[in-house]
Parts: sequence; structure tokens; C-alpha cells
Amino acid sequence: MQNPATTPLMKQYTEIKQKNPGVILFFRLGDFYEMFGDEAREVSALLGLTLTARHGVPMCGIPYHAANNYIVRLLKAGKKIAICEQVGTPGANNTKLFERKVIRVITPGTVMEDTLLDANQSNYLVFVLVHKQGWALACVDVSTGEFWVTQNDKDPALMNLAAALASINPAEIAGDAASLKDLQAKVVIPNGFGLTTRPAFDGDYTLPENWPALGAWEGKRAALACALQIMRYVNVTEPSFKQTLIPTYRELKDNLIIDENAVTALELVKSQEGTRKGSLWDLLDRTQTSGGSRTLKEWILHPLMDVADITRRQNCVEGFVKGQEACAGLLSILKNISDVERIATRTATGTASPRDLSGLRRSLLNAEPLKNWFEKFPAVAPHLTHRFETLYTDLEAMSRLLYSAINEDPPLRISDGNIIREGYNAELDELRSLRHNGGKTMEEICAREREKTGISSMKVGFNSVFGYYFEVTKMHISKVPYNYVRKQTLTNAERYITEELKDLENKILNAEQKILRLESALFDEVRKTLALKTDALKQFARLVAELDVYLSLAQSAIAHQYVRPVVDTSSRLFYKGGRHPMVENLLPPGSFVPNDLEADSTQTQIMLITGPNMGGKSVFLKQTAILVILAQMGAFVPAQEATVGIVDRIMTRIGAHDALSRGNSTFMVEMNETAHILASMTPRSLILLDEVGRGTSTFDGISIAWAIVEYLYKPSGGPKVLFATHYFELTDLANKYPAVQNYHVQAQEYKDESGQSKLAFLYRILPGAADQSYGIHVAEIAGLPAACTLRARKVLKDLEAKKGGTKISVKEKDMVKDLFSSPIVEEIKMADTDQLTPLAALQLICEWKKRINE
Repeated sequence: MQNPATTPLMKQYTEIKQKNPGVILFFRLGDFYEMFGDEAREVSALLGLTLTARHGVPMCGIPYHAANNYIVRLLKAGKKIAICEQVGTPGANNTKLFERKVIRVITPGTVMEDTLLDANQSNYLVFVLVHKQGWALACVDVSTGEFWVTQNDKDPALMNLAAALASINPAEIAGDAASLKDLQAKVVIPNGFGLTTRPAFDGDYTLPENWPALGAWEGKRAALACALQIMRYVNVTEPSFKQTLIPTYRELKDNLIIDENAVTALELVKSQEGTRKGSLWDLLDRTQTSGGSRTLKEWILHPLMDVADITRRQNCVEGFVKGQEACAGLLSILKNISDVERIATRTATGTASPRDLSGLRRSLLNAEPLKNWFEKFPAVAPHLTHRFETLYTDLEAMSRLLYSAINEDPPLRISDGNIIREGYNAELDELRSLRHNGGKTMEEICAREREKTGISSMKVGFNSVFGYYFEVTKMHISKVPYNYVRKQTLTNAERYITEELKDLENKILNAEQKILRLESALFDEVRKTLALKTDALKQFARLVAELDVYLSLAQSAIAHQYVRPVVDTSSRLFYKGGRHPMVENLLPPGSFVPNDLEADSTQTQIMLITGPNMGGKSVFLKQTAILVILAQMGAFVPAQEATVGIVDRIMTRIGAHDALSRGNSTFMVEMNETAHILASMTPRSLILLDEVGRGTSTFDGISIAWAIVEYLYKPSGGPKVLFATHYFELTDLANKYPAVQNYHVQAQEYKDESGQSKLAFLYRILPGAADQSYGIHVAEIAGLPAACTLRARKVLKDLEAKKGGTKISVKEKDMVKDLFSSPIVEEIKMADTDQLTPLAALQLICEWKKRINE
């Protein structure tokens, strides 16, 4: 028996596989894509497929018509797929072996097909280049054509890169081996996330003709190298992308930067469960279009910094809030608009399907209604009116073309036919008429010939050997015209063909094939015409998406009773009756307890918030940051009134987690993140700190927390800080620094009917320090056994008795007093905090601890 590995088919498979390493090869065999060997074992395990074998070689297969369902699952597992199709005809070497080649490589970041994409999610491929002092990044969404690059030359810890990746949420990260190694060492990569290793940049800065010239990249060469690298990778998977992708340079500091932890802790686009449901994005998303939903997510993750731009967005939202007729009119238009941005990209790359152009046809038919809407409501979005007017001529021309050329409900594939509308092409109409009316036309010719020849019994027939023919009985042979050609003799009749009959026969028999070829050519012609207007289509898509977001934000504001905030360049952060939008949405109407806040860079720079767990400290911290994000993205906010002075960065230290894979404990992670905050903060930053210092011993924790607060405090104006803590000792800082203010969460202790002491959380944030933490009460609420909490109360009572009713012993009190008096306090006063790095600050703290212990 022949070794299966040496059969012509397996030799072909092995050769193609060797040319495409690192991908799962979908090898077409008839109606199935097959996988072999170890790859078959892997895929069968991932997809739950039956593993079979042929001649001892493991194999598994999937039906080609259902391949997309399986491809999606493999992409989510971080895999890459090479589609290997049968091309041409079987070879002439008697092996009956089809020629096969890879026609497409699909990776998580290079997906274009709607069936493989989440319509509401951007699908980003990111290329990173890490060097000793910083990094560069290129970001592309091949499904929409979005392509931008940036770089940061002063971020050796990659904290800003982590923030950028958190806001991008890429489907795939590529880079050279050294860069990816640094990335994995310093940035938490989600479990199961695939990284793609590419060759290091070779220094070749030859640019495509349609890119900005090399001179435009002065000082941005690292970003340019990333752009070139990502294009080389993309061109491997789909060469046609190179005509549609043109990079722009983006300064991340031009938007409010939300650090990696804040994106997660604030649940901006994903809840703690890791799904969209329960996130801010989910709450606000009332958009009608896929592009609108993606744009809303982008606005949430990248709020603005320019007051004029924010005000323009607010004006549009307010226009919809106050104009319900405008809302209803636009809503009816948006419901009929498809994902034009992605269709435009597929059109430009020559991959748009008949259904794509049908969706585009339906969308562009709304150009005139949208024009009428702008004319009727000119004050709602005036900055978009002129943009639309410049596009309208092109949109109308494309609309007319698509309306005349494409059927209203064409099939998915070109090969299925019935794509081109009747009346668009005369030759196609004639062929279709022949296909549908061929028999009738033959009878009409036969009737004419009977009349012309006088052969009343002449009839037309067909067989597979001779095709169409006229049959004449023997008695009428003498009447047959000279131009008839005899094809067959029967006992009682003769069969003839004519030139006209043969021509018609050829047309009828070849009509189906010709129809498919002609329809394909006409469709491709329409697609190429539209490709010339790709830029106009994408501008239209972005304009529609922007309108959709304004409408969505207005509807959310009305439904949840949000108000327009004042956004200015002051340092003030104020709101009255502020609420946490997602928490409020989960509670019965009217049951959420609102709170007020007044902070700035000089009067109330740092808010120290004490009080029991479950009292609302974390909710208060988070709602403050969310309110700032909403205000700076141009949305209305959940409050009675609000003023937001522009914030440039939101940084959080909330929650505890390990990074054991990188050798870091919970406390080390906490200190790393805090060090990044201290190094990155500016006077316009908003910093949220929750229980910093709790990951170590009491005195270490108090010492670190105290020093951090002092480092954050800037008499001349510093970042706005909300610091939630159980260290009551820190409340003394309000006596030393005028811009440090104490606040507490209100709780009320009472006795129930049985005389048991109970605790009621009132969820109010009020001035002043808390008097106790109510930890045992919280333990009771959490369900700790009664015997355990009773014993805890006894131990607490004994400890307080031993300490004379004070919270700490006299010795401990003296130690804390010594800690914050000379000579250490003098050293703190003398330290140049503007020049002191976070690491140096922590080293000082270690030194103080050592001296105290001694």
C-alpha cells in the first residue's frame, strides 16, 4: 500500500502547508475544507469536530458553505486561517489532482467580511515597536479603512502604551520578537490573546505613492516604521488593501487619556463580567446604525480636550433634546442606512458582494430625504450641513447608478445571477428573454417558415445530438427551400436546420452561461465606478454615524434625565445631585442616592473620603470620573447641574489583582500603578485612589498613603484627587494642608426590635471625617456566621479596653506622631517633589521605615 504521506494529494497539501507556516490551512476537497495530522487534532478539539483518519492520517473537515461559523470561533481563539481553494481543472498527469492555492489569509485583525465581524465593534490590528525609552504604534481597521499611527519617546515602563491598547482594544497585536517580549513583560495581555511575530524593520523607508511624503514624518520615524510594517503584514493577507489604506499621525494627548485600569474599573465598554451588557456604552447606545454604535464607543474611550469642539457636540445633542420632530425625522432615515463605511472598503478592494451593493443602494436612496431633513432643521447640526452639501452630487449620482443597475434583493454570490436590474443593459435583457422565451421564439420562427414554404405540417423539435431542427414529412420534401440543411433522415420525414435556427439555438443554449458572465462583468463595472468615489462614501458614512450618536445621546439624556454641563478651561470640577449612570439604571426608579462634589486645583484639591465599606465610596469615585468623560465627549451628564474644567487624564488605583505571571504580587502591582500615576499626573489630571497602602502592614500602609497624599498635594495647584481610605490617621492631613478636605460616607447605627445593633447605609458623601469603619457590621451583612461576628465584637471590646478606648495604643500613637514629626517631617519638607521620581519617593519611605523600626 502506498504511504499516505507520498500520495499526490498529501504531497500537495504538505507543500502548501510549508509555504504557509503558523496558520490553520483550510484545504478544499470538494464540498469540504479538510485539515490533516496535528492540525486536525488541534482544530477538532477547538471546534468539537469528529476526528477521523484516512490511511492512518488524522483528519477533520467542515462544509465549505458553513465555513464562516467555524472561522469566527477560530479567530476568537487567536488563530489564523489560510483559505486554500481548488483552481483550474484537474491536471493532465492522470492523477485527477486539482491545482490548489491559498487565496486569502484571515487573521483576527485582518477580517473584512460582515459575517465574521461584530457590526458594532471596530476590529483593530495594532503593530507595536518598543525601544529603550518608549514605543511607537500603528493601528488599522481594514474593514473601514481607518489607519493612524503615533509614538511616545518617554514611556520606558509602557504605561501609556497600556492605556492606548486598553482604549483601542485590538483584535490582534503584531510586532517584532523583541518588541513583543518587552510588551508581555510590562503590559498585561488578556488570556488567549494571540500575538503575531513579524520580522524586525529593515530600515527601508520607501513609501507608497499615495502616502504623505517622507518629509512629513520628521521626528516621527518610529511611527512611520510601524506604518510600513503593518502594511507589509496586511498585504500578505489581502494585497488590495494597499490602495485604500493611508496613515495619519495622531497625538494621543489631544484627547483625554483614560488609563488602562480606568477603562476596566469604570466599565466604560465592558462590565466586570467581560461583556458589553452593563457598560456605559451599552447604557448610552440607542444608535440605529452599526457605524453609529462604533463611533459612540470611540467617543467614550477618547473624549475631547478642546472646549469649542465639545460645545459643538453639546449644541447638537441639545438640538435633538429640544426638537422631537427632528429626532423622529432623522430616526426614520437612519433605520434604512446600512454599514456604508465597511461596504465602501469592500467596494474599493473589489470584494463587495451583490448584497453589499444592494445595501449601499438602499442607503444612498436616503440622500435626498437627508438633504430635506438638513433644510428643515438647519439649527440642529449646522457644522454637518456644509459637509453634506459638498457630498450630495456624488451621492445622488451613485444612487442613480445603483438604482438603475442593481436589483432590490440580489443573491449573496455573483455566481447565483439575477443581480442586474432589467433595463440596465440591452444585451443582458435579450439573453434573459431568450432564456425565458426560447421555446416560444422557436415556434414563432416555425410558424413563419410554414407560411413562407406552404408546408403546413412543419414542426420544430429538439434532441441532444442535433439540437433544434425543422421536421418535414416525406410528402412535402419538394417544398423544402434550398437554404435548408438536412441533418437527419427518418422513415417518414427529414429533419433540417437553417442558419437562423442555428443562431437562435446557440443563443438559447449559451444564454445562461453568457448571462452569468455578462452580469459578473456589469457588476464589476459598477463596483469599479463606485470605488472611484470611496472617499465620498466614507465621508457620508462618518457624517451619518455622527448624527446617529447625537440622536442616541439625546435620547439617553431624555430617558435618564441628564443635563447639559458647563465645560470650560477652569480647574473646577463641580456637580450637584450627581449619579452613577449604570448603578442608577440597575436600581428601582428614584432609589439611587445622588451626591454633590466641589473640587478644584487649589481650594479642594484632595478629598479624603472615609467611612464603611458598602457605604458608596467607590460609586462616588467612579461616578465622578464617568461624569467627566461624558462631559468631555460632548454628552449630557447624570446630575442636576455640573461644571467640568478640562481634564487631561483620568488615572485610577481601584481594586486589587495579582500579576503573578510577571512575578508581581498584589501589593507590587498596586505600587507600580501608583508610581505611574505619580509620574504621569499633571495639574489637570483626575486621580481616583481606593484603599492605597492596604496591601502591606498597617504602619507601612499608613506611611505610604500619607507620603502619597503629600506628594499629590501642590499648593500652587495640582491634580484633583479623590482618595478613599480606612486609614483614619490620614484625616490629620486636612489640618496641615488647606486644600486637603475630609469627607465621609454617612451611615446610621440603630437597634432593631430585638435590641440588636444594626447599620443603615445612607450613601451620602458629607464633609468631615468618619468616626468609625463599621467593619463588623459589614461582615454581618456579608453573611459571616453569627458566632464569628459575636466573637469579633468581644475581641474588639477587649482590645479597646486595653487601649483605653483609643484606636491605637499610646506606644503606637507615639510612633505615628514621631513618624510625622522631626526629623523625618523636615526631610519631607525639604524634598523637591517636582524633581523626585516615584521610585525615589518609595526608596525614601523604605529608609524612613528602617529608621522607625530601629
